[in-house]
Amino acid sequence: MQEDDQQALTATVIRELAIDPFTLWMHYLSIGGKLEYQPVLAYVQGRGPLPVKERDMVSVAVNDFALEPLWRPRAPYSDSETA
Repeated sequence: MQEDDQQALTATVIRELAIDPFTLWMHYLSIGGKLEYQPVLAYVQGRGPLPVKERDMVSVAVNDFALEPLWRPRAPYSDSETA
C-alpha cells in the first residue's frame, strides 16, 4: 500500500473511533513503537511521514482500539491491498 493511502485511511479510522492521539501514542509505545510523540502526531494528522515499520506499529495500535465490535473499520498495513 502506498504511504499516502495508508496514512489517510489510518487517520480516518482514528477519527471514526475518536481515538485521542496521546492515548494512541502511549499504546503505540507500549507495543514496541520507537518514535517520540510529535512525529506520530504529525503522521496521524496527515502532516508527516513515518518509516514503514513505525507506520505499521501505529496501525497495530489503532487496530487494538478497534477490536470490539468486529464491524469497526481497521487501519491498513503497508502491505495491504487497496480496494
